[in-house]
Amino acid sequence: MMKNNKIISVVTLSLSKCACFDKLNMTIRLSLVMLLLVTSTIFSQEVPQLETYMLKNGLKIYLLQYGKIPAVNVRFVLNTGKKNETPGQQGYSDITASMLLRGNSKYTEEAQNDMAFKLGGELNSNSAFDNTTINANFLNKDVDAGIDLFSAAILHPLFEKEKLDQYISYLVDYNNPAKMDIANLAGVFSDFNIYGATSPLGRHYYKTQLRQITPDKLKEFHQFNFTPKNSSVVICGNFNAAQIKAVIEKYFGSWQSTFGEVNGVALDAPSIKKKELAFINRAGATQCALQWNKIAPSLKDKDCMAFRVANAIFGRVLFSETREKGGKTYGIYSTYKPSAFSNLYSIACSVRSDEMANTLVLFDKTLQDFNAAAITQEDFDKAVNNIRIDITATELPQSISAFYDPITYDFQKRKNFLNDLAALKIEEVQKIIKKYFTADSYKLVIAGDEAAVGTQLNTLKGLTKYKASDIEKDN
Repeated sequence: MMKNNKIISVVTLSLSKCACFDKLNMTIRLSLVMLLLVTSTIFSQEVPQLETYMLKNGLKIYLLQYGKIPAVNVRFVLNTGKKNETPGQQGYSDITASMLLRGNSKYTEEAQNDMAFKLGGELNSNSAFDNTTINANFLNKDVDAGIDLFSAAILHPLFEKEKLDQYISYLVDYNNPAKMDIANLAGVFSDFNIYGATSPLGRHYYKTQLRQITPDKLKEFHQFNFTPKNSSVVICGNFNAAQIKAVIEKYFGSWQSTFGEVNGVALDAPSIKKKELAFINRAGATQCALQWNKIAPSLKDKDCMAFRVANAIFGRVLFSETREKGGKTYGIYSTYKPSAFSNLYSIACSVRSDEMANTLVLFDKTLQDFNAAAITQEDFDKAVNNIRIDITATELPQSISAFYDPITYDFQKRKNFLNDLAALKIEEVQKIIKKYFTADSYKLVIAGDEAAVGTQLNTLKGLTKYKASDIEKDN
């Protein structure tokens, strides 16, 4: 889309400068403009074709036909994430996801990596609040070998003790609060602060609990959660549907499990109704990490699109006021990534210890001013256009799959995203700003060296001080 926009701009500019352009017949001129507009619309409205079906074992398959690149993205989505971890299972979903790529009954880790390299493909895994995903990218001609590699990792992991012990040791060292990066520390205690230790979303793994994880415990977790009815496979790209269906049946059709139910979990969405501040000490830190968390629209809320535009504008204002004018930090970002049980947006930055309190004051003022002032048409148009470009510039199958994700979104509504974005009014965004961008309700977590900021902390009313041991419990 970006290339076509550039071509259209160049053609229009060249014609407008041409001496004979003004002499063109009006009909010809209108026809040319319409042609350019139609061309632009065609490219901006290109969406994948969705086909959905289910294997006999209950595994859901989503086929997204898209583009001309002879490659496919294959994404396995398991309805299990941090939300499903019971007390004592902190980190199980993340550790299981990592161990899937460390060897299975068909391929050693080395053989798996060598095969992926030969195929010019890749495998990666990730676990989040709501789900666990395994991604693979392959050329069409290698789809059989690629899905063989992909399915072996998902269905037949070994959880070898030596490799698990190595990974656990890494996690123990990396997640030691006394050594942890202050931004990560602020993130861990933000979750604890928002959800609490009684929620799986608020719990975090710790040394003693991690040391108790064994291959057998992970195998049991894998057997219980990795079931056909609890999983989906999304395939996106320019592929032969009949071939893909045959390959999926070949490698997943015989998959059976003792546990066949779909995971269900009910968690309350967070509620933030006032301003709350918390601090976690990180001795020796030369800076403070700040993370503000505020309520945002949920995934299915009608406010989502307008909020996304508002947050894009807020991000630029925040950077201008805090970095360019205030000189408090090298970067500050407002991130909106809602999940099924987490309707939040977060603002994070790191500042010099001696500027911590001043940054809090500046943040509140920036938020208040943003809420009170009217956004300009220029800011609105720029934010909308940037979002449109981000979407229409997307060509790779994995990016298309993530945007149209039929598991997360209503596909029919998602197809109309660009039309809905074009129809959005500045007044709608202004209302969203008044509703969500207020300075009277947020949860802020500060991570830094208490010895360096103790005097400033004394000026913060109602401050909660956490200890590293606060997260070292299984509730």
